[in-house]
Amino acid sequence: MNKFFTQIIFLITATNYFLIAQSNDLTKNKSIQIDSIQITGNKTTEEFIILRELDFTVGDNVSEKQLDFNRERIFSLGIFNKVDFNLNEEESLNILQIRIEESWYIYPLPYLRLRENSFKRSTYGLGVLYKNFRGRNENLWGLVTFGYDPTFMLTYYTPMLKTGTNLTFGIDVGYTHLANRNIASEKIYGDQFSYNYIYGSVALGYRLNQYNNIYLGTMYEFIDMPEQISQLSASKSRIDRIFSMGIFYELDNRNLKQFSDNGTFLESSIIHKGFGINNISYNIFNIDIRKYNTIYGNLAAKWRGLFRSTFGGSIPFYGLSLLGDEEYIRGHRFDKREGNNYLITSLEVNYPIIKEWNLSLDLPLLPKSLTSARIGLYTNLFVDSGTTFDNNESLKLNSADTGWGFGLTLLVLPYNAIRFEYAFNEMKKGEFILETGFSF
Repeated sequence: MNKFFTQIIFLITATNYFLIAQSNDLTKNKSIQIDSIQITGNKTTEEFIILRELDFTVGDNVSEKQLDFNRERIFSLGIFNKVDFNLNEEESLNILQIRIEESWYIYPLPYLRLRENSFKRSTYGLGVLYKNFRGRNENLWGLVTFGYDPTFMLTYYTPMLKTGTNLTFGIDVGYTHLANRNIASEKIYGDQFSYNYIYGSVALGYRLNQYNNIYLGTMYEFIDMPEQISQLSASKSRIDRIFSMGIFYELDNRNLKQFSDNGTFLESSIIHKGFGINNISYNIFNIDIRKYNTIYGNLAAKWRGLFRSTFGGSIPFYGLSLLGDEEYIRGHRFDKREGNNYLITSLEVNYPIIKEWNLSLDLPLLPKSLTSARIGLYTNLFVDSGTTFDNNESLKLNSADTGWGFGLTLLVLPYNAIRFEYAFNEMKKGEFILETGFSF
């Protein structure tokens, strides 16, 4: 078995069973009754959007540790620059004051993505994001890009379809002239090629409780591809028209979702595509498990296991599980490998140089909500390992790609993060990785 893969399995197991929280001191766990909750600073946001994130209510006893957790959960909504909890005693009543500073909610976002680490294969454009639409944490997002993968996309999501209910709703439509990623179809075609991809999806969800959600989704896809590779499509023709339905489950009890040091995230889905229409019928199963723990002080660790499987009827070339694109092994960033299934494991240890610094600038003509942010800077060590395999073959761990390295992550919350990482593969060949967003 690949020694690197063996090491990562050991480290993940050790992390799961032996990592403990830093503090169990009496001050953190001493509880106090909350007699009243007051929210200030929410000029746009409805109060119920904040209150529904709390795991306690008026009359409950809470500890300082629990208050810290709930503060981070409210910040995790991604619509505030700052969240403060203060306990005050007035006339023998314990009043929890929640003070928030709202972020700027509508702004343009430039888009740039490189394929195969080449500017010749870059996609560029502009998106417009409207966050906290109507003060209910609704998001409206539009994107137009040009270049390698010209795209039009429009997305809307609301965490509360109707006030007082736990129903969620999302809709997504888009078009992409998509550059092929599949290895086998490129060999048949003889060169790189692109195809037209049009889709529309609708999802209806239900919030079971603060940490658990389920969703039912339906999607229609139209794929128009070159005639030369039609034998690799789902319908064995040049055009695939696919109707699909799926069920999704999510568990998320992390403290700070953007960069957690405590909690668990689990997401799983099963999607059926085709329903026999045009002889198309296959399935996609996905499970993503992530665990976050404090080791000691501000030193924290996290691990991830990700598995994707396609099975059933004839799997089209664009439906296969691919590493080296959206999902990748650091150290093998652009090394493509594909199959019916992939398995990825990751372990990362991080330590803050700056854990939380509230930046606030006074600039002319710009509102304070646009010039304030929560800044963090973290160092990290990581190891990734992953492999692909088909349904007719067994999983061979000794064939896995493995990489390890170190880096810096700059958080600019609630907006995004930038990662600067350097990774090595098994041959000790290094590569520099510059990405926006979080590793996991």
